[in-house]
Amino acid sequence: MKNDICNACGSSKLMHDMKIVDFGHGNVKNDLSVIVQTTDRAFLNKFEKGKLRAQICGSCGKVDLTVVNPQELWEAYLKNKSI
Repeated sequence: MKNDICNACGSSKLMHDMKIVDFGHGNVKNDLSVIVQTTDRAFLNKFEKGKLRAQICGSCGKVDLTVVNPQELWEAYLKNKSI
């Protein structure tokens, strides 16, 4: 994802590796993530979690998202398909 030029407007005003957070109960910051379930249980399911990071253009505002651990998520996805 790390580019030097914005794909939308051609600007070089890019902010890399920006955290995306959700403010939970009591204003606690939690990184926004995607999850892939790795077990098929009624309770205590396990998940592979991938934190999201953003690249943001300071000119037009275009946002590109990337997950920090794509290989682990892919492997969990393949495992989940066989459950």
